[in-house]
Amino acid sequence: MKRTAGLFFSEGDLRLARDNLGRQPIASALPLLDAFRADPLERAQLLSLRYVLRNDEAAADDAMESLQAQDFAAVECPDIVEIQRHLGWLAVASRLRAHRHWQAAAGTILDLIAGWARRLDSDVESDPLRLSWLAAVSMAAAILREEETGFGRAAAIYRRIIDQHIHPEGYFKGIVDIDGASETYAAQVSATRALVLMAEMAGLAGLDLWAYDNRGVSVMTAATYSFFYYFFPEKWRWEAGLTREQTVPLFRRVGAFFEMVERRATLRGIEQLFAEQRPMFCALAGLTTLTHGIRPPKKSRWRIF
Repeated sequence: MKRTAGLFFSEGDLRLARDNLGRQPIASALPLLDAFRADPLERAQLLSLRYVLRNDEAAADDAMESLQAQDFAAVECPDIVEIQRHLGWLAVASRLRAHRHWQAAAGTILDLIAGWARRLDSDVESDPLRLSWLAAVSMAAAILREEETGFGRAAAIYRRIIDQHIHPEGYFKGIVDIDGASETYAAQVSATRALVLMAEMAGLAGLDLWAYDNRGVSVMTAATYSFFYYFFPEKWRWEAGLTREQTVPLFRRVGAFFEMVERRATLRGIEQLFAEQRPMFCALAGLTTLTHGIRPPKKSRWRIF
């Protein structure tokens, strides 16, 4: 299992950002990197990114202090929002592995969160959306613990979600097509986000889940479907009255993972999304316009003629 600069980006991604500080969209993200955030997780995300990007020791100390202040044992049966925030804190922790207090802080945090992996084997866990996020947290903890078994278990859940819950059209069966369900588009985006973050984590750790598909259905199928209805919410058939006044702020809160998607496959119209949303930031993946906003150059192939 490979070790990288963070759960969602590599040292190569950081070098690419450093080499293009004056180039868009990197330049547009820099002011946000130094902006104050009242939410402790969002603030720690930016502080830990400043540490790995600039070697800012003071920022690392502040991020570590925030991490150690979290009571990860307080929630016995976390809801999806709490699960997501645990993933965000693991992303912060992944950037602090060179910090002098890492060993003291990491053991307790990782043991507590890795314990959630047992839920992945529970027959009681029937909600595919919640299961996706539990798998994402378990994968993150396994990567930081360098534990192959837990990593493989989470990857198997990823494949199962694609096999059983993504319809060939792109929507999540058992998540958005439930009678009486509300906020179905937000649930669609949430499930897509969980899988994209898992694919990015796994890829950096050495397992290409981006390429996994079942008869042509993959995480990109869900991402393309979610992307389309951002612009055409009136066509969303799972929720009456969806509008751009709902989809635009939703993506501003959680849509930063689309910078990762763009790295893998260009979506028609993605420029308009970026024009509306960049710089893209969220409490889980961080400042993705900075870490993913420029594609790495293609490797040139040496030829005789």
